[in-house]
Amino acid sequence: MYKFLFLLSLIIPVAADYLVIDKGIYKVWYSSELEQPTKVSYLVDNRPNIVDREGMNFYKEANIHTSDDHDYYNNEWDKGHMAPAIHFSDSVENLKATYSYVNSALQHMSLNRGAWRDLEIAVRGWAKSEALFVENNILFKDESFVLKSGATVPSGFEKNIRFKESGERKCYFFPNKETDRSWNEFEKDCTKIDSLHNKEKCSEHELFFIEPSNGFKTNESKFKVRFGSKNILISPAGVVVNKTDPCYVSGHHHLIINSSYNVDDNKDVPIPFARNILHFGGGQTEAELSLQPGKYTLQLVLGDYQHKPVNPVGSGQHYGPIVSNVIEIEIQ
Repeated sequence: MYKFLFLLSLIIPVAADYLVIDKGIYKVWYSSELEQPTKVSYLVDNRPNIVDREGMNFYKEANIHTSDDHDYYNNEWDKGHMAPAIHFSDSVENLKATYSYVNSALQHMSLNRGAWRDLEIAVRGWAKSEALFVENNILFKDESFVLKSGATVPSGFEKNIRFKESGERKCYFFPNKETDRSWNEFEKDCTKIDSLHNKEKCSEHELFFIEPSNGFKTNESKFKVRFGSKNILISPAGVVVNKTDPCYVSGHHHLIINSSYNVDDNKDVPIPFARNILHFGGGQTEAELSLQPGKYTLQLVLGDYQHKPVNPVGSGQHYGPIVSNVIEIEIQ
């Protein structure tokens, strides 16, 4: 008999080192390993600007490992608001939310106080006539500089803007370095940026076990399993996520235990419900299992809102169902 405990939170693990944090007025994808946000999205509309930010200080979130004042001390890096304070100064609560360290990126002071700030002012002006969606992507390279204090310095910033009514788009890329250029000199072709993101997402979808590891042995009948993912939005069954590109992937976990079920042979039909095929349709990313003594194999399969295996297609290539490696464990 299998038992499992579901845990729900506004902080949703989407990979080993990434969290999705919903702050209400903005959503942030955060890496505790980098101590930096990797993406921040929000809606800009014609909110009143009535709260003074005097006395506002950045603060750390409970139970999230973030950057802090030490990372910004005596160097060229500013605390760059990714969801700008200027857009959310309609209430003390909203303004304070922008001062969370999950919303702060190490941004070169000349960029933060120059072109980046000026583009935010322009966005604020555009929003007076039409609301718009903004997505900031914070970019890193393998050779990105790591401060002695531990935080990783981003290599650059993308700001992707879509007007809510007209659908018009504007895209910008800013290298994270000293600059005296105007914000409009950083505008890029949105279709080229889309193509780069599609290629990366299509080739890097992953499911994996955070715990247990392959070869795990225990004398306890109950143990925890934790699921990890990369470039996947974990969403509940029954929830249709609006796709804007063919490589966008969302779904929920299915845990296959000692089963002959072969996802490649059943990729066009829903994953079955069975004693040894557990569905985590609420978007859960961890569970407690209870198994009798013996040897077991475990594998994760990503299912969509209808429990069908997710088969992303993009860039003219078929990547097949998204599954984890099979691991072996033993209950002694």
